[in-house]
Parts: sequence; C-alpha cells; structure tokens
Amino acid sequence: MKIQVLIYIYLAIALIVSRIPILKIYTALCNTLIHEVFHVICAALLSGKIFHKIILNNDASGLAATTVNSKFARIVIAYAGYTGSSFTAVALFYLINKGYFHMIISFFIVLSIISILLWIRNVYGFVWGISLILLLSFLIYKNYEVLIIHTSIFLSAVILLQSIFSAFAVCKLSFIRRKDAGDATSLAKATFIPAAVWGIVFFAQSLYAGYFVMKHFLI
Repeated sequence: MKIQVLIYIYLAIALIVSRIPILKIYTALCNTLIHEVFHVICAALLSGKIFHKIILNNDASGLAATTVNSKFARIVIAYAGYTGSSFTAVALFYLINKGYFHMIISFFIVLSIISILLWIRNVYGFVWGISLILLLSFLIYKNYEVLIIHTSIFLSAVILLQSIFSAFAVCKLSFIRRKDAGDATSLAKATFIPAAVWGIVFFAQSLYAGYFVMKHFLI
C-alpha cells in the first residue's frame, strides 16, 4: 500500500480517535507536550536557565511555567507553542516522505525522556510520558517494522490534526473569552495587540501547515 494512502487512512483514524475520550486525551498529549516543550526551549535559550516546569493534565491541556525577565522573551515564548506544533507537524510528514519512520519514533522517545528528566513535574504527566516511552521503545526493541511505519504515520497525523484543533480552540476563546485564551491572552498583554488577532494568527498558520503537508506530501 502506498504511503500516501496510509496517511489518508491514519488522518481519518486520528480524527475518529479525537472523538473517543480516553484515547483522545492520551494521543492529544503528544501535541500538548510538543507545544509546551517549545515554550520551555525558548525560555531556556532566552534566559540561560535549562530547568523550567511543564504540567500535563488529564484533560490533555498543559502548562509551561517559565521564568524570564524581558518583554521580548515573554513574546517569543508565548508565540512559540502553537507555532512549534505546526512546524513539528510539517517536519514529521517530511520524515515520512523520506521514509525515516524509525526517526519519528525515536523523536517521540527522546522528546519524552528529556522532558521527564528536565521539565515534567506532575505525576500524571510523568506516568503518561513513561508509558509512551515504554510503548514506543518496545516497537524499536522488537524491530516491528510494519508497526513502526504505521505508528509513526498515526502519530504524525495526530500532531497535524491536534495542532489545528488546538489552534482553532484558542482562536475561538480569543473572541469569546479573551482573558482566558492562553498564549493569545499572554501575547495581547505583552504587545497590546488584541488576543483575537493572535488567535487568528495561530489558527491561520496551523491551516497553512496542513495545506503545506497536503500540497507537498499528499497530492
């Protein structure tokens, strides 16, 4: 079966999974982790402090607690989350296109290990991260080539869809509850540009990432 066909199939499966409560939360946390890691990486680069804090919640939401002093740093950190998720989605499909399926699995394993060691600081997030590491490491250890291919495509599909869904959610919040719109609210406070504008920016760039993937790797 052609890889393009598998991608379409797993995009559909990821969409279905996003409607199943327990599976939705477990898989969506992969995107949440990427989102929060981009926050803390920017914070580390701009502050010189490696250790920050990530909380992963049982509703698939997350929080990155960072310590920075400058307004510029706060803007970059707040902007990095949704942008990083969209960028990662494109990068993962690039790897699929090149046939680097093992690299995708390894990416999630390494990301989870580093996050647990440096940043994840709540029990739920820790348990979720360990379980993901064990599941993916088992595939690598047993060298289940077919499962590695299918799992890497599924995870990539999850990241792409969840990056769009989460960006849409914050865009919606930025209009109806602009004081509770997460990164859009933080950027509005730091830049005096309305949260709704930032919400639109996040959603628009996530849609562009989806368009880019379709144009370059699927059509």
